[in-house]
Amino acid sequence: MPEESKSSLRQRITTYMSGVGGSLGNWFCTRWFRFHIEPFTTKQIRRELELMTREGLVESDHSQSNNTKWKLVEVAP
Repeated sequence: MPEESKSSLRQRITTYMSGVGGSLGNWFCTRWFRFHIEPFTTKQIRRELELMTREGLVESDHSQSNNTKWKLVEVAP
C-alpha cells in the first residue's frame, strides 16, 4: 500500500473511531469498519489497526473468537 494511502487509511480509521455513536463503550468490531471506510478492504483495515496497536494508538480485545474489537487509546493532555 502506498504511503499516502496508508496515512489516509489511518486518518479515516481515527476519524471514524472518534465520531459519536455506533460503538459500545468506544469499542468497534473489525467488520464495522468495512461499511464506513471505503475503498479499503477489511484485510487492509485490520493490518493498519494491528500496526496502530503496536504503536500504542489503539487497544484490541480478542476475548470473542472471530470478533476482534478495537478502541482508541485515551491520550492525557
